[in-house]
Amino acid sequence: MRNKRILIAAPLFLEWDLGSYLLSIFRSKDIECDTFAYQPFKSVSESERELLKRVEDSKPDIVIGLKLDRIGTGALRAIKSMGVFVALWYVDCVDDKVPDWIKPLHKEADVFFTTARGMLSKYREVSDTPSYWLYEGAHLSAFPLSGHGGNSKRIYRSEVAFVGSIYYYDEYGGIVTRRERFLKEVSERFDLKIWGPQGVRDAKERWGADYPAVEWPAYNGELVKVCGGAGIVLGTNTTNSVERYFSNRTFITLAAGGFHLTHYVPGLETMFENRKHLVWYDTEEECFRLIDYYLKRPGLRKKIALEGRGWVRRRYSMKRQANKMLRIIEGHYGN
Repeated sequence: MRNKRILIAAPLFLEWDLGSYLLSIFRSKDIECDTFAYQPFKSVSESERELLKRVEDSKPDIVIGLKLDRIGTGALRAIKSMGVFVALWYVDCVDDKVPDWIKPLHKEADVFFTTARGMLSKYREVSDTPSYWLYEGAHLSAFPLSGHGGNSKRIYRSEVAFVGSIYYYDEYGGIVTRRERFLKEVSERFDLKIWGPQGVRDAKERWGADYPAVEWPAYNGELVKVCGGAGIVLGTNTTNSVERYFSNRTFITLAAGGFHLTHYVPGLETMFENRKHLVWYDTEEECFRLIDYYLKRPGLRKKIALEGRGWVRRRYSMKRQANKMLRIIEGHYGN
C-alpha cells in the first residue's frame, strides 16, 4: 500500500483521536496520507462540499472514513465516481440494532469495519458491502510507561477512577443518563474521580452536589498518570449485550498500566482472562463487592495490572489493527 495515497476523514484530529493515531501509524509505514476533519463545519452540506474539495485537491486512491455521521451518501457516491476506494470504520455501538443513519453509508462503502463482532451478521443484512470486525486496540507509543508505578500527586489519587463521559447521546440525539445513576452509586460508596471532557455542556449542573469530574483531557500520558494514581480504573460500556463489543478504554487502561474492573460482555473471555489480565463484573452489586475486595488487596491489584499491561502491549496494539485494515483494503482494492 506504500504507493497508494490515503485520505483519512474523521470528526477531529486531536492528539488523542483515532484519526491522529492512524495518521501516525500510516506515515511510519511511509504511506502518503492526508486528513480531513468534518466536525468543525456548521452543516452537513458544508462538510460534504469541503470533503469533496479535499479529495479533488489531494487526489487520494483511498478514503478511510471514521464514523462519517456528518457526511451523506451523495458525497460518497461523488468520491467513488472519481475512482477513489471508500472504506468506512464505525467504532461505536449503542445497542444491538444497526443505526438508521449508517445504513445508506454502509451500502455505498467499498468495505466496512465495525468494532462490534456481534453486529457483523446484522450489517451483512443491510447490504452486500464486505464487513469485518476490527477493534481499535492501543496506540502504544501514546502511553509511555517511564516512571509508572504509582502517582504521588494528590490530584491523581483516588480509590476509583472512571475515564469518559457521565452522559452521552443516543442515536436519536437524546441524552442517556443511566451511567450517571451507576457512577453516583459508586461515588456514594467509594472515593471516585471522573476524568475527561464531558459529553454534554451542563454535566456539572445535571450531576449536582459533589461533582467528581476533572474536566481536562485524561488521554495518552495523562491517562498513565491517572492509572498510576487510582486504585481501580472502572469500565462500563454503552451496551453490554453485543458479542465482543466494549469500550476502547479497556485496551488503553490496560496499556497505561491500570488495574481494570469492567462490565462483562459476551466473548470477553476469548480476549482476556478474568482475574489475570483484568477483572469483570456482571451486575452493579457485584461491581461494588469487587471494588471493596480489591481495594483491600493492593498487591493483587498490582499483579493483575502488570499482567494486563503486558498482555495488551504484546497482543492488542493499534498498529496490528491498522495493518489488518490495510491488508483487507488491499484485498478488495480494484475488484
